[in-house]
Amino acid sequence: MRFTQALLLVALATTFGASQEVQLSINFVYGGMATRIVTGKVSGEWHGLIPLSPNKPVTIAFDLSVRVQSLITVKDVTSGGDGVIVIQMQNAEVKGTAGDQPLELIVTSNGDVKFSWGAMSFDSTKLPEADRKKLQQLLTLSPSLTVSPKGKIKSFHLPEEVKKVMPEIDVQFVNAVVSSTLQTLLPAPLPEKPIKVGQNWDVEFPILFFDVTEPLYLPINCTLAEVKGDEAVIKASAETVGEAELTLKRWSEKAPKVTFSRGFFSAGGEILFLLSVGVPQRSTWKFRAEAEGSITPSEKGASPIPFRFRLSAEFKEHLVF
Repeated sequence: MRFTQALLLVALATTFGASQEVQLSINFVYGGMATRIVTGKVSGEWHGLIPLSPNKPVTIAFDLSVRVQSLITVKDVTSGGDGVIVIQMQNAEVKGTAGDQPLELIVTSNGDVKFSWGAMSFDSTKLPEADRKKLQQLLTLSPSLTVSPKGKIKSFHLPEEVKKVMPEIDVQFVNAVVSSTLQTLLPAPLPEKPIKVGQNWDVEFPILFFDVTEPLYLPINCTLAEVKGDEAVIKASAETVGEAELTLKRWSEKAPKVTFSRGFFSAGGEILFLLSVGVPQRSTWKFRAEAEGSITPSEKGASPIPFRFRLSAEFKEHLVF
């Protein structure tokens, strides 16, 4: 009898939870800190130019694992509830194979870098001290993000110290492109109004890294899939495909011209949102992308060289408080 009553209570609680509207908003707390850990795998194939073959296209298959750990701190909360978050990278590593050769990249918390790929190797600890310090300064910069309570990345800011390391960098351009790219790669859009289980909402994010007169948009469909006690499960998906001549914005006049002629991109994810504290605590994502185009070196009179690539990736991320 007690077992039957327990089942009835669970069923009633589930029905009640599904019928109620929930408010999904991030609650930023001044001074709040958390460690963000991202792990994943990336595999695919690239056909085109690489540093080892700057004049002749080559085909390279890759299969890599990724782990990145960073400390995020809420350094300010605006009157509108936006959170200004500072990101401090703690360590990163990429391991696997590329072109049938073992590849490893390690970035430490103090900005040192170790890289090996087949017979190639690099160790920043063996650089002249001035060069090592410059690289450390660059890799330990702490950029900041301004994020709305609904998960929209409003802005990305490199610290002014970057000018001391890279005086030629266009900070405003980098801020705009990185802000858009981050939101496209890891979207966490939340609905403006309270929502019930099973309801969905659509959002569009601008893609700013192409040289076009009007921004392109990536449509994302989201659904409140489930509410389990304190946990709300959000599912998100996005897909875009097209054939058009789109040229990447160039970081400098010395950068090559990269033009896409066709492409495909899809993303699917699941976000677990903690209702009591107002935080997207962990998520999983799958990505697929394919593209073809050409790269034209910056030298005068250079001819475009075709490229194509495909990749698939799976990532998991979570916050440790």
